[in-house]
Amino acid sequence: MKNYLLIILGLAISFGLVTMQSCTKVDPANPYDALGDPPDDDDNPLPNLDPNTIQGLHQNIFSPTCANSGCHDGSFEPDFRTVESSYNTLVNHTVVKNDSLSPYAARVVPGDPDGSMLIRRLTADLPNSSGIMPLIVDPGSDWIPNKVAYIANIRTWITNGAKDMFGN
Repeated sequence: MKNYLLIILGLAISFGLVTMQSCTKVDPANPYDALGDPPDDDDNPLPNLDPNTIQGLHQNIFSPTCANSGCHDGSFEPDFRTVESSYNTLVNHTVVKNDSLSPYAARVVPGDPDGSMLIRRLTADLPNSSGIMPLIVDPGSDWIPNKVAYIANIRTWITNGAKDMFGN
């Protein structure tokens, strides 16, 4: 009987050690550790995009100035979070809050900046609207010193056909 108890005790201890070893977490080596930390954004500036393209407009104007929290961040249209959403919610897109005195057919009408509501919203305070866009400019934004140039870039893009990121 004594031998029987010793065998059971030995098995229990062996099983306990095996179980304890199998529950010990071993972190495998991360193969990406050798790459180091990602570079700072200052080390990788954004590419110099043509400011008269939808990509340049998104990089310079829509993303930093319009896609702010509570504004055109996907909460309502136009949606300026990405180049694609900017294009798709602007070009030939029906106007939701139109000018009651002079209605517009679309937010952006390719080839017709003066017939595009986007230009109107950036340059005039419409009756019964919230005001000239952008309503709020975040600190650090370069909209105010570059407003004239940025609106000219938008006009040029529209005049050139309001092409998408693929040139269509």
